Amino acid sequence: MAKPFQVEHARSIAVIVAVAGIILSAVSVPDLLGIATILGDWSWWTFAIGLIMFVIGIYLLIVYLRNVTTFEEMMQQKSKAEFVRNQDDAEYLAWRLPSKFEARLAEKKKEFNIK
Repeated sequence: MAKPFQVEHARSIAVIVAVAGIILSAVSVPDLLGIATILGDWSWWTFAIGLIMFVIGIYLLIVYLRNVTTFEEMMQQKSKAEFVRNQDDAEYLAWRLPSKFEARLAEKKKEFNIK
């Protein structure tokens, strides 16, 4: 079963949201400083929305990278007993991450002869 778009492309979406937030805020800065009047009365709103988008994008990216790091640590385990002990967590992370991580989990389970 295919994973949702937002799961398969989580890293790209997080980066795009953060960059869009930066751009939106940057467009409103000249208006706020009185250099140009591009947005008029909307400059404070666009700055605030851009800042919120940036924070959300950074948060999404941090969560994604934390999940990937934790998954990578689980895949580095050499002990079968330790892997089996953490198997539920590894499967949950693989479920929350793109499909390639599920494939890596399947390879690790095959390596340890786990069904």
